[in-house]
Amino acid sequence: MKIYLQRDISTLNARYQVADEQGRLRYTVTGKRNPSGESIRICDTDGNTVCKIRSLGFTALSVYSISAGGESMRLNIAVGSGRASIRFRGISFLVRGDVLMGSYSILDADTAVVCTVGRDYARDCIQLVLNQNEREIFCLATAICIDSLNVGSIPALQMT
Repeated sequence: MKIYLQRDISTLNARYQVADEQGRLRYTVTGKRNPSGESIRICDTDGNTVCKIRSLGFTALSVYSISAGGESMRLNIAVGSGRASIRFRGISFLVRGDVLMGSYSILDADTAVVCTVGRDYARDCIQLVLNQNEREIFCLATAICIDSLNVGSIPALQMT
C-alpha cells in the first residue's frame, strides 16, 4: 500500500495532509510549537487523534515521543557534521538510506523492510510504500519527524 505525505500550509497549525493512492484524504497532521518543543497530532478524516508526537528539539539532539493505539516509541535523532544517528526505543525499527535526500527504508528487528520512503517528484510529496500495514501510523510519524529535520537549518543524513 502507498500513502502520500504532502506539506500543508493552509492554516497556522497545519503541517501535512496524507492521501492514499486514489488521492483520498486519509489523515491530517497539525502541530503547535511551544518553548520546550512541539506537539503534533495525526488525525483521521473524522477528526479523531490517532497518533500524538511530542518533540524536544535541542541543538544536536531531537527527541520525539510517539504514541498511537496503546503503543509508544521514542525516536532520538542526533545531528552533527551533516549526519544523523537515528535510534528507536519501544519499537525495534532501524533506518537505512539517505534521509538527507529523503530516500530511506524503515526496517524491523529482523531487518525486514517495513516501509520505504522516497520523494515523489510528480506529485511533489513524500511517498511511503508500506510492507507492514499494521505499522502504518508509526512509519508515518517517523517520516514526519525526519522530514521536520530536513526542512530545518541542518539537514539530516542517516549513517548506515
